[in-house]
Parts: sequence; C-alpha cells; structure tokens
Amino acid sequence: MKKERISDEVAGAQEADIGSRLKRIRKARNMTITELALLANVSSGAISQIERNLTNPTVRVLEQLRLVLKVPLTAFLEESESTLRGAEHYVRRAVERPHFNVGKRGISKEMLSPSGDHDLQFMFINIPSGVRSDEMLMGKGEKAGLVMEGELTLEIDGDTALLTPGDSFQFQSHLPHNIFNHTANDARVLWIMHIPSEHHL
Repeated sequence: MKKERISDEVAGAQEADIGSRLKRIRKARNMTITELALLANVSSGAISQIERNLTNPTVRVLEQLRLVLKVPLTAFLEESESTLRGAEHYVRRAVERPHFNVGKRGISKEMLSPSGDHDLQFMFINIPSGVRSDEMLMGKGEKAGLVMEGELTLEIDGDTALLTPGDSFQFQSHLPHNIFNHTANDARVLWIMHIPSEHHL
C-alpha cells in the first residue's frame, strides 16, 4: 500500500525536462558542451547524455552545472521563473510541484521550494527498496529531514541510525552522509537543506 501511495503522489507532479532546459541555458550562454564540461568538471559525454535525456544526473552534477551557468536549480526543473506576485510568489502549489529522477538507482525528488534561487531548499525524496542515495551535496550549512513513509538507515560520519515514520534528523552538511533504504518497501522523506551556493562541493 505504501508503495502505491508514493507512486500516485509522484505521478501527480510535473515531470521535469532537465535535458532540454540544460541545453537551452547552455546555448543562451554561447557555450559548447566541451566548454561547460571543463568549467563544471563534468565529462562532455555525461552532459551530452543529460541533454538528450538518456541519463538522470545526480544532484551533485546538477549543482556543478548550475553554478557555472549561474542559474538556480529550479531553472533545470521549470520552464521559467515564476512571474506570480503577492503571496503566490512565495507558494509552491501541489499541482505545480516538479519532480525529477536522480542517478541510476530510481531515486526521485519532488521540489517543494518555490521557484527561484534559495539557500534553503526542501523537497520530498522517494527511495526505492534496497537503494542507497547517490552522491550527496556536501559543504558549509545544515541538512535535516522527516521520515514520512517506510524506514531508512541514516549514515553520518561513520555512525548509523535506524529511522521510522515520524523520526526527524539534522546535521552539519560538511559531514560525510548517506541514506539507505534497507527494507523491502519504498521510503519517503521530507528533506531540507541549507547550503549557501558558494559553499557547495
């Protein structure tokens, strides 16, 4: 039942076309794939595959690309910056929530933060059974979370903790860390992070 509920919620979100948006932004900067690859320390082949939607980039790769291109992460997830005024400018409606797959292991994320460049970002992360998170962003700042469904093993700087629904956590994001779904069911976590852009690794 848990697995079905997670899938239904993800299906209601908007699939992010990261590849075409990356290509459009790169071309708008008059930058070749090779030039972007050198500056972002990402292989040309990887960028080419991302632009053709043949692979799902990790969040670390997206972060390296966005820093070079000088755009917020949401620029890869949404068609354009929000033009909403008033209170709506600060709101992310559930039906407008972009989601995207990261890495090769089936992990998906749903952006909850409104459009724009924010040091504080939060999202839902859906982790399939038996999957360990791919490369995690590390740097100055903090990360926190709340387990919504399923169970997870949180690994921080060599220590581990078993988390069940309702458990929350918070730690300094420069510490080596990972999350692992050690169960036979999918897991879902509300993930919050505050890392100033210039401190991402």
